[in-house]
Amino acid sequence: MKKVVLLCLALLTVFSTNSRAITLNLGERVTINSTVLSEERELQVLLPESYDANPLATYPVIYLVDGDYNFHAVSGMLDMLSGKGGVVPDVILVGLADKGTTLYRQYMTPSVYDSKAKPSKGRSADFIRFITEEVKPYIQKNYRSAEHSTLVGHSMGGLFVLDMLIEQPSAFNNYVAISPSVWLADQGIVAKAKEKMFAGEHKPVSLFLSLGDETRMGQYDFISTLDLAQPNNINWQFKHYPDESHISVGIIALRDSLKSIYKSWYIVENKLSKFETSESIIDYYYELMTEFGFSQPMPSTSVQEIFRRHYRNKKSAELPALVEKAIQKLPASKQAFIAMQASYAGHFDSAKAALTLLIEVEDEFAHSIEHIKAIASNYEKIDDKAMAQKYYKKALVLAKKQKANQWQLNIINAKLIATK
Repeated sequence: MKKVVLLCLALLTVFSTNSRAITLNLGERVTINSTVLSEERELQVLLPESYDANPLATYPVIYLVDGDYNFHAVSGMLDMLSGKGGVVPDVILVGLADKGTTLYRQYMTPSVYDSKAKPSKGRSADFIRFITEEVKPYIQKNYRSAEHSTLVGHSMGGLFVLDMLIEQPSAFNNYVAISPSVWLADQGIVAKAKEKMFAGEHKPVSLFLSLGDETRMGQYDFISTLDLAQPNNINWQFKHYPDESHISVGIIALRDSLKSIYKSWYIVENKLSKFETSESIIDYYYELMTEFGFSQPMPSTSVQEIFRRHYRNKKSAELPALVEKAIQKLPASKQAFIAMQASYAGHFDSAKAALTLLIEVEDEFAHSIEHIKAIASNYEKIDDKAMAQKYYKKALVLAKKQKANQWQLNIINAKLIATK
């Protein structure tokens, strides 16, 4: 009987816990009054978790066609790939909402008229104008977005991506077409590509094509067109995923495409050690971000390598001067360098030495949850629980205001209990 009572209590606890509303940070829903489409359109905009903490940083943008359908999966993948994993830079994610299946299909479908293709009454030309004339300018005006951008579409959305590439090749830097519906209108997009894709000059762009286990998407004819033409200004790749379905291939293909686009961003540990000097690592990221046209903190693993090699080689006295040079060259990396400098000072010197470094720039990074947490942690290490509580409370206020992920709130709340 006792076991039954305990089981019932446990189940009640679970149901009670699950019944509480948990708000996940999925960004903000914004409405655009589109003059091109003569209707209101909605966007789902998700900023990287570091956005509020670093006002000097700018971010590449991923525009996601059929955004409401794919947004949850893509935002979660990006959280692990960029935010936590650091394999690709932080990005702004923009999901383009649809207004029902019928209208969505019309906007995704090219208007194709060719002797070898059946006529199609698609309205993709309108949606192309909507994105280039209204959506992109809105994002550029209202957010710290960089010029570097990627358009992503799956299935019918993938077909639209190909049409955008043909009609407005310079609109984006990268085009990701996942299992595009090339079959539509007797593969009318293939005929359109042959007629228009290679006619004019435009800036170099990348195209990433992918396919699941499907056999009737018609994609190989589009690939054949690219293969025969070998366009100099389109760097294209194709990847087949025979073990994935039409739906499951989406998130995997996008992950691989982004890793390819930003393959030079993350340097694995065994390659980091091959850089001759710390300055060469800093120069590498300066040149890389100049090439991509955005400004962000260097990946933490690369910053750590700089400090590790100086302490290992007993050259820590050179670090303050190096940090100053790095900040001048990469101002958006200032917080990353100060945080790492404080971390090493706290480990090899004292928590008080770390506090001195962190408090000196506290006002500058007052909106950084991690910076405030670091100050609190070092007060905790010198057993000043009152000051630790003060800063952990500050961090909690910031975390709630910035709608930080639940794991961040859990850590801060646990620290508040521990320092009472």
